[in-house]
Amino acid sequence: MARLRRVTVPGRRSFEYVSQGKGPATLLIHPGGPGLTYHYLRSLLKLANAHLRVILFNPRGVGHSWAPRRSADYTLPQMAEDVEAIRKALKIKELHLLGFSAGGFTALEYAHKYQDRLTSLLLCGTAGSAEEIVQSNRMVLASASPKQRQRLRELTRAKAFDSAEYKLLSEEIFRPFQTRFLSGVHPDWKATRVSPVVYRTMLCRNGDEFAVDGTIARWDGRKYYSKIDLPTLVLVGKYDFFLNPSIEMDQRIETAHLRVLSHSSHMAMLEQPREFLGAIREFLNDVTGD
Repeated sequence: MARLRRVTVPGRRSFEYVSQGKGPATLLIHPGGPGLTYHYLRSLLKLANAHLRVILFNPRGVGHSWAPRRSADYTLPQMAEDVEAIRKALKIKELHLLGFSAGGFTALEYAHKYQDRLTSLLLCGTAGSAEEIVQSNRMVLASASPKQRQRLRELTRAKAFDSAEYKLLSEEIFRPFQTRFLSGVHPDWKATRVSPVVYRTMLCRNGDEFAVDGTIARWDGRKYYSKIDLPTLVLVGKYDFFLNPSIEMDQRIETAHLRVLSHSSHMAMLEQPREFLGAIREFLNDVTGD
């Protein structure tokens, strides 16, 4: 297992990360959530070889990485600046940036500001705007049973977002779109932790899983699509709640290449690990020529 390391960037900000492989190419992976640790993405370390270094890190406020004191400091542009600071500190010259789910939001922000520092962009199971997150949540909710929707309305009116029942019910409603093909709890998912502070600050302030009222509530990265001019992989599961946003990414990013995994929902790296890694490996091989 890769050894846990730390990298310190200006402002005395320190980030946890794991690394495998040599380079000179580097695949830097931004986890999602927002607020999840990198552990559920550990299988991506298998992509490392003598020419490719793979790095997974915990973003600000996640795990034991540096945590701002103010909620106003948990924004996507600031997290994109963290990526750039990490790139400089680790002396990454050939950067392939992979953003998974909410990590893809940060990846889009980074590509908007620092496209000249990127060799390729990988957008996995992600969306391009807060509006699309809301639309995806509505689609998920519409697929729930009448009984589930009724009980969810009751719990929402009672603001019982911290109750065990609300958490279990939300997981049941999201499961067909998140872990449809997993029969148990994968070890990498079991090892993953979430920062409630980051999750609620950025996504849903009061804990309502179907609301988007955090710092990303007005975010719209779709305006960047037409300006992206580098090799881009859009990778998504057929049953992912972000399937439609991914299709739009492919249609609007001229250099994008879409791969849809037929036996996956959101957690494609756990549901179809061989195909998920294979799609990324094939893309990187095409980009790097290895």
